[in-house]
Amino acid sequence: MKYCFVILSLVSSLAYGQLSVDEARKVFYSYKLGSYDYHEQFAGHTGYGAPFITTSDGGAAFFGGTGDSTGSFGLVVKIDKDGKEEWKQAIRPQFDEIETQSVVQDNSGDFYVFMLSYDSKKYRGGCERIVYLNKDGAIIWDKIISECGLINNPTISYIRSLEDGRVALRGHVATKKPRQGEDPKYYYWEGWIDKTGKLTQKTGNVIDWANQDWEKLFKPGSEAAGR
Repeated sequence: MKYCFVILSLVSSLAYGQLSVDEARKVFYSYKLGSYDYHEQFAGHTGYGAPFITTSDGGAAFFGGTGDSTGSFGLVVKIDKDGKEEWKQAIRPQFDEIETQSVVQDNSGDFYVFMLSYDSKKYRGGCERIVYLNKDGAIIWDKIISECGLINNPTISYIRSLEDGRVALRGHVATKKPRQGEDPKYYYWEGWIDKTGKLTQKTGNVIDWANQDWEKLFKPGSEAAGR
């Protein structure tokens, strides 16, 4: 009842009951969900994945970390344009734990949620896990996009829905094991995933982290990848 009251009070001043990004942010915080700070920069930018987004029906969707007596897990929440909770879906860890990143809506109204999955027996750095849910919150598929390890294991920093129904991804990846005592070289990585779970990907040049031009590729407003 507490959450319902907060949500309704936030949208009562809106003429048509449509949630703005600011209202979505406040409701997201009311659920006290943990979030991936880096991805919050995309909130409010149409079509981008973020911990909280507005949706095509005038409502909002959230993805963040929470927990109960069974342990920690991710929670996807869908709110309608009147501020009422439509559904919520728990995303449980497959291994030790997960770190939630973003939710994005595709052009059919369905959702992808992204997270880092940690398995201390394989690799401490985590690996990207993507779950695809339909517009009613049912899980359609759930996959980790690479082997959990240092090599060929991309970390996603940019998520954007494309007009053709796919979702464009950008990030970085190490393709070769470094020499002993050296840090790995990370390459620019792009991927495109569709609603069947098919991932197309390619690797670009080595990222020079001291060159701020690289940062532009991982910021909202940069041109969406597509091919």
